[in-house]
Amino acid sequence: MSLTTSPLSFLRRCACSGVIALTMVGGVTAVSAFDSALVAAADSGLPVNALAPEITASAEAAVAALDAYVESGSVADERTLAFFRGTAARYAARELGYDELAMVDAWSTTTLAHQRAVLAALTQVGVPYRTNTSIEGEGFDCSGLTTYAWQGSGYDLFRQSGSQISQAKAVSRDEAKAGDLVHYPGHVMMYLGVGDAIVHSIQTGRTVEVDEFRRGSVSFGDPTLSD
Repeated sequence: MSLTTSPLSFLRRCACSGVIALTMVGGVTAVSAFDSALVAAADSGLPVNALAPEITASAEAAVAALDAYVESGSVADERTLAFFRGTAARYAARELGYDELAMVDAWSTTTLAHQRAVLAALTQVGVPYRTNTSIEGEGFDCSGLTTYAWQGSGYDLFRQSGSQISQAKAVSRDEAKAGDLVHYPGHVMMYLGVGDAIVHSIQTGRTVEVDEFRRGSVSFGDPTLSD
């Protein structure tokens, strides 16, 4: 798929042709729901990433492909996962002005659990920030987003930013992988594996965003390894 192609129309073609295990109900309807959340956020005047529709659509397809691959272990499903994961990574990199191939590589070399967490978080880009909320398509605060993302990989995180980073295994910046937590006092984010790139839900009046952390002192932690 060319990055100039509408991802929503592309996903609909995939659903119809059976390229990926997305049904009109399970796949395209889900994409439409996220599309509605983006429209609602835009209509309310909240800031939304310019490539939010492309990021969410490709991430949604990648999550479905990853789940299919985990269940089947087939080469065909692995290839479908690689395609949609790479597409989502390229859109995220383009949004931030990062090297696209570096982002693709960072996501393909992290664990499947980390991959799914990253992709799940990205399906929510454009969803409004809401305090003490972790509801798909409706709202998230910072720890609500990371809780939601990692739950799909089978990890239940504490529902508080400081507790999440304390629970995770501390890793250095050089060791940090896509999907690891990034934390500074009062805020937790998810690392995208390259530079300062993260996805997070930061504050009232904002949405779930692909962004960069702007603090010099942050901590990284791997939720799959406990201290």
